[in-house]
Amino acid sequence: MKDHSKRDGKIVYMLLILAVPVFWTLLMSGCALQWESAIKTAKPDTPSSNSKQLLAHARSLYERADDLASLNASIEAYQAALTSNPGDYEALVQLSNQYILLGTAHTVSRKEKTEIFTTAMHYAERAMYTNPRFKTSVQNGRLPWEAASQLDKKQTEAMFFWVTALQYEFKEGMGIASKIRNIEWMNRGLAFLKRIEEINPGYGDGAVEFAMAISYYVLPKSKGGSKKTGEAYMQQAVDKGGKRLLPRWGRGKYFYPIKGNTAKSREDLEWVANRPLKDAVDPYPWRVYFKNDAKKLIQ
Repeated sequence: MKDHSKRDGKIVYMLLILAVPVFWTLLMSGCALQWESAIKTAKPDTPSSNSKQLLAHARSLYERADDLASLNASIEAYQAALTSNPGDYEALVQLSNQYILLGTAHTVSRKEKTEIFTTAMHYAERAMYTNPRFKTSVQNGRLPWEAASQLDKKQTEAMFFWVTALQYEFKEGMGIASKIRNIEWMNRGLAFLKRIEEINPGYGDGAVEFAMAISYYVLPKSKGGSKKTGEAYMQQAVDKGGKRLLPRWGRGKYFYPIKGNTAKSREDLEWVANRPLKDAVDPYPWRVYFKNDAKKLIQ
């Protein structure tokens, strides 16, 4: 029998040589996530009786938004409130929150998802500018994630939704080449998450820990990532979650499948699918989405 090892070795070597340009072409073809400052659209908070009424109406619609039509109605109501008071923090963060839900629960194409998640990040950034110190820092040349230390407890939701929109964009809006090219954005999100840990460690009932777990698990070791740290944060998310659906839904949908543990994944998703809506503490529209999505995943 002839020894083909040398010939096979040459073939493998040639394939690797040919693959390198293809890889770099793929990498460079990935779209870079562009940051376009929202600071020019930042406005002062000037509440009026009209804006307060519009905000109360929007809030009531959001509390019962359980499908695309009702979610769109809630979004339109918050946009009306924001038109009346362009600097209203609640309207800004709720629009960010609801655009995230719109993108993940009711949108199919990657292009549309990218547009929606980018809009969600834009609203969240505008909400951050309600903090004068943060706004001044960015006006003086710092990027938002570089100025995270200027934000305080009042801007917790703005920071969290900015990161959440970014992570959904990575998961659902980007192809593999874009994910590789934009990986440093995950560290930018970590800057905000670490700030939340500093100033509002009890926020989110495990939601922040879940976002931290994603960040550390996705980032390569060379960029500060750590599978071990990601796993620790995921466990903290579930431990803190209590009656919140998000941590166990996220662990079942994303984390266990990566590890190849289909049995544990199904266990988490069944827990979410069978949980009565009234027993969960997530915002109502998200409760509905988590349960419906879990049911689909275990069918």
